[in-house]
Amino acid sequence: MAGDPPVAGGRGIGLTLPLACAVLGCGLLLYNSALRPRAGLDDLRAPRRYWEDMTVAISGYLHRAASGDTTAATVGSGPGNDLRHAYTRFLQQAVEEQGIRPWQPWRTVNIKPALKRERVVSRDYDDPGRAALMGAGFRLLGGVAPYLGLWLGALLGLPLLVWCVAELWAAARPLAVVVVPLILASSCFVVDVLALPYSAVGFYVLAILLLTNLAIYVLLGRSISLRGLVLRLLAGGVLFALCLLCRASTIALLPAFLLLCLLAVRRHLAARGAWRWPQLLGLAACAAAMFLLPYVALRQGGHHAIWGDVWEGLGDFDRTKGHAWFDPALRNLLRREGLRVPRNSGVEWESDESERLLSRIVLGEIREDPLWYGTILVKRLGSTVLQRRLWPYGPADGASVLRAESENEGLMNAYYSMATTVDVFAVGPWRQEIRIGLLLAPTFLLVLLAFASLRWGPLVPFRPRLWASVAVLCVIALGALVLPVGITTASALETEAFALVYLVGLGLCLDDLAWIGVSMSRTRSRSVPR
Repeated sequence: MAGDPPVAGGRGIGLTLPLACAVLGCGLLLYNSALRPRAGLDDLRAPRRYWEDMTVAISGYLHRAASGDTTAATVGSGPGNDLRHAYTRFLQQAVEEQGIRPWQPWRTVNIKPALKRERVVSRDYDDPGRAALMGAGFRLLGGVAPYLGLWLGALLGLPLLVWCVAELWAAARPLAVVVVPLILASSCFVVDVLALPYSAVGFYVLAILLLTNLAIYVLLGRSISLRGLVLRLLAGGVLFALCLLCRASTIALLPAFLLLCLLAVRRHLAARGAWRWPQLLGLAACAAAMFLLPYVALRQGGHHAIWGDVWEGLGDFDRTKGHAWFDPALRNLLRREGLRVPRNSGVEWESDESERLLSRIVLGEIREDPLWYGTILVKRLGSTVLQRRLWPYGPADGASVLRAESENEGLMNAYYSMATTVDVFAVGPWRQEIRIGLLLAPTFLLVLLAFASLRWGPLVPFRPRLWASVAVLCVIALGALVLPVGITTASALETEAFALVYLVGLGLCLDDLAWIGVSMSRTRSRSVPR
């Protein structure tokens, strides 16, 4: 049959190939993470949020045995900032004196007793996950590990890479088993954002990889057993909860996860015989509840401010209403609207009042001019899917990114420089930029072949396989499009994260091409008279 792969899982290969690929992928991710530029504590770019998370984690670790009436200060308050600066100076000095290297996240230092002062906690609208994971790591290691926070993403990425290899192997995609983990681990963008001190956006990228793993199981797997589905939903739910606690924007991927719950239940019921919509929707709701259960159990109080990002985000393509991806512009707007915002404030102005005010302004503008807003959404969609900002090619054009052309785009240039762009790949110190068109081409070729299989005779036998691969990429794209299209493309990092669709698409396209070529070759050899 055309749907049965000619190789993959064969007796001669056994588990050697997937095990080797899992080890190579994880090893390459660790190797590239250890050799990433600007890895030392003294030269971190935009490190404020990293040190805020570190301060909360250290404070929680030092006060772990204290009673509940310990005086607490928020990390952005005067005492919290003073303690943050004190921890920063102390750890930088301790790292230098003890010779702790950036690739040694397990090594710890003892905090001097004089620094055990106020208990510092996160703001109500901060993401508490990274600080909580650091604190858990400190307790496990028995001391404060200065570099642990920069390795959280890579360490969580290891089981996700292994899981990806396992799902691809179970789906009989041997070439993708080789390509996908290695291309992900060699992506400088992936490696950089997993360790980005500026924010925990790496956990958003990890959630996309989690979505990829579940999509491969649901759409490419040979069968969906109830036990296998339950185990994956529970494991995926725990990982999704961790990513969501570390990066609130991960919630944008939830619709794609819920869609997978529906598709998984439908496929399971179809394999058992007839089904009806009430039964399907009821079981899908149970699957979704099972997936979300870990987050409900782990979530903490507070909320994340979003309307400031929505207002600023419209500046990526707005040129008429004064939106700008720039905090000072937003603070000036709030002052004009009568909100008290201190001149030198960081993000301390964020509050329920500012959220209500900004939501009223943004929604009012959309109601008044829906065509203006619709045009921005269309432009965002095209810019994200085509990765328009990355079309320049450094070796030939002298620049790798299209620079901002309007003040409305604000700090877009800075965001594109926070991590190596997604068109650069590395193995240790060796780095190579490729043209972004070459990265996009395999995925578009796969989609083209899938459509061709609807009509072109030679490809008709391969239609189910091709469309299954395209379905996986569509689910990943659905999840990864929500944030850049719904909020902004100017923040760059989430926009580039969409390119994970193309990294996975590369592996699936090569695998499908190889499989089609082998199958056609065997068919021709059988038809030749002897």
